[in-house]
Amino acid sequence: MQFKKPIRFVGLAALFLIPFFALIAMPFWPFDFTNSFFFPFITGKAFYFRILVEIAFAAWLILCLYEPSYRPRKTPLTVAVTVFALVALVADLLGVNPVRSLWSNFERMEGWIVIIHLWAFYMAASGFFGHGEGAKRLWHRWLNTELVAAIAVSIYGILQLVGVAAIHQGSTRIDASLGNAAYFAVYLLWNIGIALYLFMENRARRASGTGSAFFAWAYPILAAIFAFLLFETATRGTILGLAGGVLLALLVYAIFGRGASRHSRWISAGIVAILLVLGVSFWAGRNAPFIQHNDVLSRIASISLSNTESTARLYIWGEAFQGFAERPILGWGQEDFNYIFNAHYNPQLWNQEQWFDRAHSVYLDWLTASGIVGLIAYLALYVVLLAALWRSSLSVGTKSILTGLVAGYAVHNLFVFDNLASYVLFFAAMAFMDSLRPAGQFRIFGMRPLSAEGIEYVGAPIVIVALVAVLYVFNVRPIQANTRLITALESCASQSPDPALFQGALSVGTYVADQEIREQTLSCVQSVVARADVPTPTKQAYFALAASAIQDQIAATPLKDARIYTLGGNFLASIGDTADAVALLQTASTLSPHKPSLDIAYATALMNTGSADEAVSVLAADYALVPIDTQLATAYAVALVVDGKEAQARSTFASTTGLFDSEAMAQAYAVAKQYQKSIAIYRALVTASPTDVNLSVALARTQLLAGDKYGSAATLRALEKSHPEYASQIEATIKAAGL
Repeated sequence: MQFKKPIRFVGLAALFLIPFFALIAMPFWPFDFTNSFFFPFITGKAFYFRILVEIAFAAWLILCLYEPSYRPRKTPLTVAVTVFALVALVADLLGVNPVRSLWSNFERMEGWIVIIHLWAFYMAASGFFGHGEGAKRLWHRWLNTELVAAIAVSIYGILQLVGVAAIHQGSTRIDASLGNAAYFAVYLLWNIGIALYLFMENRARRASGTGSAFFAWAYPILAAIFAFLLFETATRGTILGLAGGVLLALLVYAIFGRGASRHSRWISAGIVAILLVLGVSFWAGRNAPFIQHNDVLSRIASISLSNTESTARLYIWGEAFQGFAERPILGWGQEDFNYIFNAHYNPQLWNQEQWFDRAHSVYLDWLTASGIVGLIAYLALYVVLLAALWRSSLSVGTKSILTGLVAGYAVHNLFVFDNLASYVLFFAAMAFMDSLRPAGQFRIFGMRPLSAEGIEYVGAPIVIVALVAVLYVFNVRPIQANTRLITALESCASQSPDPALFQGALSVGTYVADQEIREQTLSCVQSVVARADVPTPTKQAYFALAASAIQDQIAATPLKDARIYTLGGNFLASIGDTADAVALLQTASTLSPHKPSLDIAYATALMNTGSADEAVSVLAADYALVPIDTQLATAYAVALVVDGKEAQARSTFASTTGLFDSEAMAQAYAVAKQYQKSIAIYRALVTASPTDVNLSVALARTQLLAGDKYGSAATLRALEKSHPEYASQIEATIKAAGL
């Protein structure tokens, strides 16, 4: 029995440390893993959260054995959260790639593994904090701890805003330690709601003589600072969510605040009217100079179904609905949206990100990941949370604020995908609401206490051993793979690259890491083989490693994924293995039809194997769909020239200025053995850019192919004169070519 107090202390300590996950990967802080982890803003936070949740959950399980009061209650929120986790599990197991759905990858660190940890967090927090007024006081301490962490994160955001700290996305949209402006925005949204909730609670206590005068000012000031920083993230969906949440909170209070003074309700209604007028005025004057000259205001004013970003999102949402139609009940499984994106790729996305793995809407993500059943289970969380809120004893003003917060979060989720920064606070909100239910609820595992001897000699040891195993499998091994990958990548740029380091990372054998390690292997090999200072045996070892990485990743993907076929094909093409490259890229093109960036690579590989006619067919089909894609147009024109159809190329692209004077066309003429046309273009390009070494080399090479050894030598001598630093290489080239 003497173990209960330390176990409770450990569990509570873990729960109270969880809010500081947002500080991971932040400079000026002991746990800055920016240079130690791959995807440090994602992986570092995820491992931190998982470890603490696992410790808290294990401590809670042991206390459940000791004390029936810790055992879970059968409440609507507990049932809803549990059903959601189970539905997600079933959908993932029945999805197209169950292993990836369960484990995710380093870039996202989600999958069912994060869902079960969120469920465990909810259960442990509900158990430790209990219910009633005592639970409320504990939750207030936890929420204040969360605000302390948010203050630290916000200070980092302010430093970015004033130029002291760098913005990680390389734009003007601050992202603090979250690494993404949208993640930072929704994190601030939740903390605005928390600050306002605590303000209302402190106000109620002050009315009874127990509140704090300091916090009466501190909470609204914090909320204002958070709102200002949210505005500076320029995340339009979250800004709309905040605005909508504020309006809804005021409107709800004005309508349902029967216990409040009529004066305050009328003030709320008046503020709603003023905000609506301001909103309409802003939209009507969205083209005003002061709006267009402000980065954030102009971004908000640009909201339109016709702008590039919105149009792209609508295309992706359309693909999501197509995927839902194919698997409507339980969906494709988490982390498998890429299959939908590939199979239903819309060529109009040619100038957007080429590998979408999310629908960029939480609701569509769950609709595609777990079907209509999963979406209903997810939406039920909101419904049950709001029902618990309005059945609680909180004041109408507090209920209105929290209703606005949930609504603001719901609006935000219309436009982006969720992440740990918001997931944690969402599940914390549900656990908090559950704690406000009255005592005396039915305990799922009964009220009979177990014997102390049985707990201390059997139950607790089993839980502790399980905890050690879980910590090792879920965290230690992935962290080992992650840090080994960092070491391997650092080796790529070192004087002595070592392929064994990648093998060491893969030898850990954890799925969450393997795909990223294999893809990074291909990137590393390309850089290593291009270096003259790397010995041939080392390059050969890297070649073998890359070939193995391609085949192993293909084998590890039960349903063919266009991504590895594309990456593998591009890699093989870059090293001159065009025959094998064609095979992989052909498969990729079949899996993701009419994708210009992919088909350009495929067509180029076809031309390099002498199949220019096939290349023309591939590119012609794409060009008919997206003639505005300039890269595609150039590739199509090149293919026509190589295939001996220059007249058709000139007729098709007669209005395209400069196309037939470009370097791409010079290369095409060279492949088509129309050397004089190629040489003429290269000479003009060299004249226009005399410092471009590559153009002079290409001219010399083409002259040599045309049999003009004298002209080739003269070009190289001129290059040697203007760039003496390349004298040794140029002399070696002249000697090898017999010039």
